[in-house]
Amino acid sequence: MSGPHAYDQIPELVERSRQRVANFFTDFDERLNREQYVAGTEFSVVDITTLMTVDFATKAFKMTIPAEFTTFQRWYDEVSTQAQRRR
Repeated sequence: MSGPHAYDQIPELVERSRQRVANFFTDFDERLNREQYVAGTEFSVVDITTLMTVDFATKAFKMTIPAEFTTFQRWYDEVSTQAQRRR
């Protein structure tokens, strides 16, 4: 993502970034196996911020939440719904 300038992409950095997103998905799913929300038992702005980050990463890298990360998907669906209600 070069913004308004046409910088050449560096394939190694793109692949590293994809791996970092994949690692985040794994780590985040593990965290959500211990906590209902990012910061514990209460829905908060941290969940909305994380939701925005996940949405950005999944679109930028054309990645989806892996099917085996059911806890992550549960959180994503719940937080997306709550964020929509609070608009």
